[in-house]
Amino acid sequence: MNKTHLKGLLKRIICMKNILITTIAAVVLVGCASTKQVTKQQAKNVLHDFFDHLNFEGYDRKAFKTIVTDDFHIFEKGINMSRKDFFDFVDSIHSESAISKDWILSNFRISAHAESAHISYENVGIFVSFNTDGHKETVKLYWLENAYLVREKGLLKIKFLHSEEIKKEVSVRKHGGKTGEELKAEGN
Repeated sequence: MNKTHLKGLLKRIICMKNILITTIAAVVLVGCASTKQVTKQQAKNVLHDFFDHLNFEGYDRKAFKTIVTDDFHIFEKGINMSRKDFFDFVDSIHSESAISKDWILSNFRISAHAESAHISYENVGIFVSFNTDGHKETVKLYWLENAYLVREKGLLKIKFLHSEEIKKEVSVRKHGGKTGEELKAEGN
């Protein structure tokens, strides 16, 4: 092999090595970027988790650490509440007469980015309890809400939630004058 031939071979090897390194780097960068992108479904799942964990019958505040940020705040009932204030509010509205609650989330509008997401949606909360007269009362609340989610320590969490009540319906089903305790004992 002569010197010129060796130089040509060496140039081709270096060129192929550079192409290979560039290709590997591009694949790694694209792979990393796609795993960091928040998806609309991820954001929606976190929001559903929030409402699933919002159990008025005895929720676990610690479980919320994977759902809301440390500096989470919510604007509800005209009040801007910190995470602790919100949990205290939930504790204060807990009632022994509660029978059930349900959340229906719909009409999602989601904007997702690399490290955050914004969701606006409609929420219908249905709460069934016994009123002071012992009758089954259903309260149906309609809210227009939006949430801002961010990645914190690798987890997508809710940082801010705004809730605006737009309508409230109350219906009472009478049970022959029985008390709430009597109806509970009968399983009604």
